[in-house]
Amino acid sequence: MYEFTVPGISCGGCAKTITRILGELDAAAKVDIDVASKHVRVETSQSREAVVARLADAGFEPA
Repeated sequence: MYEFTVPGISCGGCAKTITRILGELDAAAKVDIDVASKHVRVETSQSREAVVARLADAGFEPA
């Protein structure tokens, strides 16, 4: 499991977008997002680097 702080999360729409894009990367990924703390947890078979790159490509670069 990977955990990130993503400063760009500001609303539920952001959380839905992140969940969708990580689901595109790995359909079996489990994504848990706390909008208030800007915290993202991802359980995936993909590498940490792949997850970070996907988030950054979508404008949600982890801190």
